[in-house]
Amino acid sequence: MTNIAIIAVTRAGVALAERLAAALPATVWAPARFAPEVPSARAYATVAEAMQAAWATAQAIVFIGAAGIAVRAIAPLLRAKTVDPAVVCLDEHGQFAVPLVGGHRAGANDLARRLAAITGGSAVLTTASDTQGLPALDLIGRDHGWRLAVDSATTHVMACLVNGDPIGVWVDPALPAARDRLESELAAAPTIEWVDDPAYLAAERFAAAIIVSHRRLAGLWAELRNKSLRYLLPVLTVGIGCRRETPVDELAAALATTLAEADLLSECVATIATAELKASEPGISALAAQLGVPLTIIATEQLRALEPETFSPSAAIRFDLPGVAEPCAVLAAKGPLLVPKRSFARCTIAVALRVTATHSRDSTTTAGQLVLVSIGPGDLAHLTAAARQALAQAEVITGYGRYIDLIRPLLRPDQEVLATPAMGDEMGRARAAIELARAGRRVALISSGDIGIYAMAAPVFETLQAEGWTGREPMVEVIPGVSAFQALAARLGAPVNHDLCLISLSDLLTPWPLIERRLRAAAQADFVIALYNPRSQGRNWQLAAALAIVREHRSPHTPVAFGRQVTRADEQIVLTTLAEADPAQADMLTVVLIGNRQSFALAGHMVTPRGYTARAATPEPAMPAVPVRDYPIVLTKPAHLPAVVIGGGPVGERKVRGLLAAGFPVRLISPTATAQLAAWAAEGRLIWEQRAYQAGDLAGARLVFAATNDRAVNARIAAAASAAGALCNVADAPDEGDFHVPAVHRSGELTIAVSSHGTAPARAAAVRDAIADWLAEGVPSA
Repeated sequence: MTNIAIIAVTRAGVALAERLAAALPATVWAPARFAPEVPSARAYATVAEAMQAAWATAQAIVFIGAAGIAVRAIAPLLRAKTVDPAVVCLDEHGQFAVPLVGGHRAGANDLARRLAAITGGSAVLTTASDTQGLPALDLIGRDHGWRLAVDSATTHVMACLVNGDPIGVWVDPALPAARDRLESELAAAPTIEWVDDPAYLAAERFAAAIIVSHRRLAGLWAELRNKSLRYLLPVLTVGIGCRRETPVDELAAALATTLAEADLLSECVATIATAELKASEPGISALAAQLGVPLTIIATEQLRALEPETFSPSAAIRFDLPGVAEPCAVLAAKGPLLVPKRSFARCTIAVALRVTATHSRDSTTTAGQLVLVSIGPGDLAHLTAAARQALAQAEVITGYGRYIDLIRPLLRPDQEVLATPAMGDEMGRARAAIELARAGRRVALISSGDIGIYAMAAPVFETLQAEGWTGREPMVEVIPGVSAFQALAARLGAPVNHDLCLISLSDLLTPWPLIERRLRAAAQADFVIALYNPRSQGRNWQLAAALAIVREHRSPHTPVAFGRQVTRADEQIVLTTLAEADPAQADMLTVVLIGNRQSFALAGHMVTPRGYTARAATPEPAMPAVPVRDYPIVLTKPAHLPAVVIGGGPVGERKVRGLLAAGFPVRLISPTATAQLAAWAAEGRLIWEQRAYQAGDLAGARLVFAATNDRAVNARIAAAASAAGALCNVADAPDEGDFHVPAVHRSGELTIAVSSHGTAPARAAAVRDAIADWLAEGVPSA
């Protein structure tokens, strides 16, 4: 039994609860004044408040305190034994564990035994079957997929068993494995009589009856229902073939008709099987999810190995297959064909019997299966169909308690739930899930958002790697989901329509200097940035540091969004700017989304254009110009600053000359070039791309020189450089660029730079030459 809530009343009880929670695991509920003594405990004001909360979320409740208090607290909450959680009362010294509710069906008796084993105390069981050594009828076969028909007279049959009244039992002769199991389970019951004909069960000498069959037996069951219990076993395998895009409603109707005409129970369907070529049919997948059973895909090679004459004629022969419905049913069941192919307008149905199968999972799987299920941001509307199907097929659901709570409406009473109360120990959670799968269980390990993004997929595969996993035992499947940044993006409109970077600010596993380098690189490269794990009580400075780094490279008007608990009941979304972004608005349940240089706010939404093109809308105010010191400026690492010069005329030659002299790597883009530029290219001193400028030419450039003789082209280059985060010099419009090139004279260790701030480069060159002449003569002219 898992997903346990422990409610303690006294300080001693809280201490015992903490000890039990570590062993089970479980969630501890403690009075508000004692809760701080257990960091992971949930505080409560009244016992009734704690019991109501635990009743709604837990499969089992351990109450440490007086039995009378527990009884009064649970009395208003009791509904039916089929839905009530297990309740065990335990004294604060752990001497006696007494099941109060759900002894068999909910597992309270087993839980009491576990508690007693931990504390060294005793389990005080009052269930009649336990005291007499008789089996609990509602538990027989449950671990193998057996279920009780909802209209069974379970309480009556159980009373007859413990009272020693005669009980007749009939098992369908087609299910010999079920007969063997039931005989073993009922061996200690002296008043059991086995019959060969189910009609005999109507005899008055039988006070009660037990029936095991996959058939409807409608008339007989109507006669016996008031005194009988009926087991439903997952023994039917349904093979389905269909035309493309056949809707699920049409498939469900065809299946219902087939089962009804064959007198078979839909509750006994164990799996839906289809061919590999139909694996992506949404209707078939949806039908399996609707029934809560696995979808078994039969490989094409397996089908082609069969003899076509063995099956009914099929249109699938055009795919070199003997058929779909019949062969898939037989292969998946590993048993005989029970219902030959039934053809409908757009689908075919066949049913096979799994005579040796008693497990609820697919019999073709020799080991268990671990499915890593992404449950999305929180709202079940965003849960994918594949994730719903994986949850429906699982025997065990495990994950962080908060995430379990999100999907609880989708879980069934027969599914085991392992909820961990704390976020930590991901590796331990991964190991536990792997061990359950290796034990033969079908396990779903869940995580919010996408399980492959800052979530549990990595710990699972890291653990498997350490254990030498070969790809089997267990089989592992990953179900993708809607990540938190995608949910936030949808709320905002279109903020991630260009390149995106995800960065976690948690330095628990990644050193902060590495996170800082990644932030700086993403900001420089002009990615839209999504920040995960932005801020917690123990990490309260990292988000401020991250925003400061981005502010070095983005306009203060860049839109920034804080999305907390997106799609959940307490969703909060704040759209602000980089200048106004307040780190205090974020916590660990928040995703922070920062736009790139072209992102803009629009009527409460955030938009990032698909490309770096001029927008028709009025752009956001540009980043204020930063005053630049007068020349000279010395760049000490020119090799790290790749330059692109566009224009191969005399102006472009002057730009290149200065760059080469200073040691910059140069790429020239121009259909034509001066003789000197062509010579430098031939010598390998620069790269010359002999063509006109085009979009994308500035990729990787740090310095850009717009030196063509076309005003419109230079303007485009300046705009593209600004968008790419590169500094630009514009020859014919200095104010459009970010820097100006001085006229430079070098003589020995002396460098003289003369600048007109780009307004009169010829005059600057004349002044430079005059100074050079003056220095050469050694004296000024008169």
